[in-house]
Amino acid sequence: MKDVRIEKWEQDLDQLAASLPSKHKNLFYKMKSESFYKKIARLKSELSTLDNIEILVRICKIVAAARDGHTSVLFPAREFLPFKVYWFEEGIYILAATSGQADLVNCKVERINGMEIDQAVGLFKKVISHENELFFRSQLPDYLCAVDILYGLEIVDETNEVELELTGIDGNPFRTVVPSVSSDEYHSILTEVDSDLDRIPLYRRNGDQPYWSEMIDDYNTLYFNYNSCREMTAGGLGDFTEAIMNQIKKNDVERLILDLRNNRGGNSTLLDPFIDKIRKCEKINQAGRLYVVIGRDTFSSALLNAYALKNKTNAIFIGEPTGGKPNCYGEVQYFKLNNSKVEIRYSTKYYKLIKSDTVLSLSPDVELLPTFRDYIENRDPCLEYVLQNAKTFDKITE
Repeated sequence: MKDVRIEKWEQDLDQLAASLPSKHKNLFYKMKSESFYKKIARLKSELSTLDNIEILVRICKIVAAARDGHTSVLFPAREFLPFKVYWFEEGIYILAATSGQADLVNCKVERINGMEIDQAVGLFKKVISHENELFFRSQLPDYLCAVDILYGLEIVDETNEVELELTGIDGNPFRTVVPSVSSDEYHSILTEVDSDLDRIPLYRRNGDQPYWSEMIDDYNTLYFNYNSCREMTAGGLGDFTEAIMNQIKKNDVERLILDLRNNRGGNSTLLDPFIDKIRKCEKINQAGRLYVVIGRDTFSSALLNAYALKNKTNAIFIGEPTGGKPNCYGEVQYFKLNNSKVEIRYSTKYYKLIKSDTVLSLSPDVELLPTFRDYIENRDPCLEYVLQNAKTFDKITE
């Protein structure tokens, strides 16, 4: 008699083979259909040699091979490393940790269970759905901290604890073993909490709010942080837009910064009225007075907003290239595998924003890449660039 566990996985894989190609707008635009079906057949033949986590990671690899950033497996990770990391120009660093691991904050990750971090990153490229290097960098921190995935990639042998080799803020290397934590405990440290908000730069504040603004009085500059393409209140972004436009008209606002660097998308149409009003605002819609900050997390609907601003305004774009690819698949829908209940998301629409399909990102006019040194010194090179040029620009235009 066939093992019930294997039989259920076979059914889920058959469902994946039938449903994903039929539901996706164009699943085989990058990978060959033969490869997709062969990978599923091979996984079915090896089910008896794999545990459930290993099977899930193999499914992630199959789906990620589509090279569509919107099409992926929502991996049900249960065990995590007890900290938050970020990939800076200098490497991957720990930014926050549970109280028991506070001494690891600001340390650089060198090896995981003896494996060089660059080698581990290479393995993650096979399971993370992405269309360009920037969006891979954007997503890697969550995947890297998921111990279940580390186990499924054979980077670690068990999920209850992980050996790490780190370099401290003092430059000295050391080795430590950290216990894994639950999903709830891990996600509790993802939102930065700082009692002294004046100490950290604007782009790292109010991460739980879809949008907010602040006037930088000394430079007559209005900063508008658009973290997520979603509504926040009943009046929503419409009322917020009116308030910003009134502030520009009535107050001594000489320039506007729209920050999209943390925005992974939502409903792109929400910002359309704002873009239209800024386009018609002669006071702001000119070079040197309107700036848009973009980065690796600028994706999906936020990328659509960025291109609308690029095409309709005279904004100067600063920051990193976007994680979103200009011509891409999107408009996400979901389905669940019947037995494992694993959720698969897939694209239902194709967006063509530019002629060339070989362009992988929207690149800024002024590239300013995030560094660990800037982070620990609580500096924002993008804001500094605008403010440093503000006085010069105002003098030229007087």
